[in-house]
Amino acid sequence: MADVSRGEAVAELEDGQRRMDQLLEGLTDEDLIRPATIGGGDWSAKDLIGHVATWEEAAVDAIADIRRGEVPKIEGYFREGEAGVHRFNAEMVPAKAELPPSEVRQRSAGAHQTLIGQIRGMADDEWTARVPYESERRRTLAGLLGSITGAPKRPFGHAFAHIPDLEAYVRSLS
Repeated sequence: MADVSRGEAVAELEDGQRRMDQLLEGLTDEDLIRPATIGGGDWSAKDLIGHVATWEEAAVDAIADIRRGEVPKIEGYFREGEAGVHRFNAEMVPAKAELPPSEVRQRSAGAHQTLIGQIRGMADDEWTARVPYESERRRTLAGLLGSITGAPKRPFGHAFAHIPDLEAYVRSLS
């Protein structure tokens, strides 16, 4: 994955969040918690909000880990490939399942703003610095963050991987 600039990363993250927020805007709490409505699986729209937030939280945690010279915890999951990513999701989604929609939205907004602030506040040399551990795929902090908050072939575009399912759900309510 070619690294993108901090500005491009922020723009992609903000665009994805804006698109999700627009789709979620008119949903009631009842709409948000209705199970098995996203992606043909068991997730609710609230679960999706929490899922995207969890990956943004993982990115914030990775920045802190890198700054301490440590291997980010998420790398343990990434090293398992797709199975590790699925395991991370399976472990993390239930953590927000019992929270009310308002709290999930609040935590999501907080994680998003924290990540955006961290990226904006970073110097270019930190953004492009090599990670302090061996990695074939994620060689720089930018590359790592793009992987954590990305979708296949779309660094920093995780939200876009889920927008079609969210759009379909919102249409089904009309």
